[in-house]
Amino acid sequence: MGNYNELLTLRNKIENTLNYQLSLSNLELYHSNLFAVVLEKSEFINHKFFNDVIDINKKYIDLKVYREKNSIDLTIEVIDEDRKTHVIFIENKVKSLPDENQLIRYSEKDSNAKGILLSLVEPGFELPKSWFRRSYRELIDYYNDLLEKVDETFRLFLIDYIDYMKNVEKFIEKISYGESYFLEESSNKVLDGMRLRSVIEKIHYANLQNKISDLGYKTYSGRIRGGHHFGIDLPIEGTTSSFDIQIQWNQYRHKVNFSLEDKAKLGDLESICDSIKEKTCLYHFNLEDNPILQKSSSRKKWKTYDKRDFYDYALIKKHVSSKELIDYIKTDVKKIEAHLKIVKEIILENMS
Repeated sequence: MGNYNELLTLRNKIENTLNYQLSLSNLELYHSNLFAVVLEKSEFINHKFFNDVIDINKKYIDLKVYREKNSIDLTIEVIDEDRKTHVIFIENKVKSLPDENQLIRYSEKDSNAKGILLSLVEPGFELPKSWFRRSYRELIDYYNDLLEKVDETFRLFLIDYIDYMKNVEKFIEKISYGESYFLEESSNKVLDGMRLRSVIEKIHYANLQNKISDLGYKTYSGRIRGGHHFGIDLPIEGTTSSFDIQIQWNQYRHKVNFSLEDKAKLGDLESICDSIKEKTCLYHFNLEDNPILQKSSSRKKWKTYDKRDFYDYALIKKHVSSKELIDYIKTDVKKIEAHLKIVKEIILENMS
């Protein structure tokens, strides 16, 4: 009950800040735009926040900030005392996950630019050479250090923002899933109707995705049809299709993703899935004495997305920890790897 009351107090503090109310329409855009205004008003760039991307001991005589230039959240151009221009990209991730390929694409637009990835979530990959990660805690420290460099009205506004983000960090830390895969009931109750629920769920699924990113396959996390999910995608060699292990809330899914190219050459996809299930470990959840999974309620045999992604699922038990689930996925991947050659043969045999 103590933790519930603490969370409720923090929720009230967060929702009573002006910045929370102003950010409701678009969370990431709001934080980026505020950062741009801070830079424009203060021109305060000689700070440890910008260490690594510029020499913070140098004098800078001009600063410009561009929003959404070349699809990049913020682009900062500063000219130093020697008249040399320095370009800094800011990629802001509040609700979404850092994307390595996205950062690489940005760097290709200007090979001399350096970048700051500002995020609530630690990226699950090593940043490209010219990129450096900053947390929102470091952004708050930066804002704290420039309070005397802005006018009184804006200073009060920034103090409100600092309080808002400090309480958001405390809230996320206290409501974190800890060892459990599922949120505690009391935490669910506090989050009911709160806009931060989506952010917290995204962070949770992003962290789970990061824990399977070392398996050598494409991993993902996001939101689809109202629910957050994460998964791992295994290519089926010799085809353009793939196989997924996908987790969405309490569903543990096995899913064959038939590409449009393969689907055009195949006949009855349900029959092909029947054959895959009969001859391989795919779509088998081995539920007898399974500590992680249990049988789902009876339903239509195959569930589909767009009539080309066919999946079946078992239910994840309520007591399961995140570690147990991740370990189970890693074991499952090894089993599936050994059977993908058979899956390939089944698909190729059915191509016209």
